[in-house]
Amino acid sequence: MLRFSIKNAFRKKSTAILASIGVGVGLMLVFVIGAFTAGVTAQFQSNLAQTIGIVEVLEKDVDTRTNSHLPLSLPDDLFTTPNVGDFISQYNVEVQAPFFYTSNYSGEDQLRINGDLLTLKAINHTLDQLWGGPTNNLIQGRVFEPESKEIIIDSRLLTDAQFPVGLGDALGVKLDLGDVNKSSLTIVGVYQQDDIGAPPFVPKEYYIYTDISTLWNFFNISGLETNSYTAIELLFNVETTKETNLFVDRINTYSNGGGYSPIFVVAFALAAFFENFESTFALFDGFAAIIGFITVLAGGMAIIVTQLMSVTARMKEFAILKSTGWKNRHIFLNVIYESLTLGLLGALIGLGLGTLLILLFSSGGSPFGGASATITTGGIIEVIAYALGLGIIGGLYPGIKAARVRPVVVLKGE
Repeated sequence: MLRFSIKNAFRKKSTAILASIGVGVGLMLVFVIGAFTAGVTAQFQSNLAQTIGIVEVLEKDVDTRTNSHLPLSLPDDLFTTPNVGDFISQYNVEVQAPFFYTSNYSGEDQLRINGDLLTLKAINHTLDQLWGGPTNNLIQGRVFEPESKEIIIDSRLLTDAQFPVGLGDALGVKLDLGDVNKSSLTIVGVYQQDDIGAPPFVPKEYYIYTDISTLWNFFNISGLETNSYTAIELLFNVETTKETNLFVDRINTYSNGGGYSPIFVVAFALAAFFENFESTFALFDGFAAIIGFITVLAGGMAIIVTQLMSVTARMKEFAILKSTGWKNRHIFLNVIYESLTLGLLGALIGLGLGTLLILLFSSGGSPFGGASATITTGGIIEVIAYALGLGIIGGLYPGIKAARVRPVVVLKGE
């Protein structure tokens, strides 16, 4: 019966193939979205794992990050904080320049899209090496020298920047809003920086790093506060975000109680950012899944219409089969098998087209940014399950109609 059903499924070849293509397009969408979602999720989970235990400390109640001014003594104060300091394994410090310093290199004219920013930061080379920061991840050149006008740049600038970013090239820096005082920084190295998996329409921020003393000298020219940090990063030996948040709460509680007086600080876990981003992406994933499901149902309607046309045109055939001994269940199963054949063909089309699209997007045109797609066994099973479900649903009514045929009435031509 199975071979007979498969052959009958393509009795009207053009109609059957069009129905399978309709199903295949919907299943392709489900497959591609699932693959890229799996890739993005894996990347976010990797980023989350790398940031567990990292806590960033800023000055409290400042309107912008660059207005955060932490005293040089604060790292020592953090190490003496009750139920906190004994659990800190490493720390790092940074100073961030005002955005106008590098405003000439922002936006779609200089980078990818409007909203992209180039940000100048300063770090302590020794601490950053121990921390495993950008100075520890160079892929070209060398680290900047202390108190020199040298920088290392984000590796993504090599492809995204529309201005010279080779070793030895110089980037201009505005030291005031009126463009009166200017300076330049020479590129001496490139550090590896991977995308976090955000879609390409999301603006990026590119960091370039120099020595803290160099940036403080610039601040002196700009009339800005020197000898303070913008942020301090702490690393705790923990394994979960919940444990990380415990130390965040302790620092914030101690600060609110005047523990770091005369300054008040706010601490937060970097892992919380990736958890929030992943939650936001889950909403997009759900919306995309609904679209895919609707598309698949539209393709399933093609199977129902195709089978109804086929059954209507073959009523005399079913009557003859019944007259020769076929039972209702045999005819019903025959129609179901035909529908399943069309659905499975749609699954093959969807998997084939989906794989081609995934390979195309993964080669550089991914709508999910730098994240690669992950073709999973679960994704393939999902597509096949959709196809089987659509095949069964698409064949139910036509199968019931065919099974109820009355040979005497049909063969009489009534």
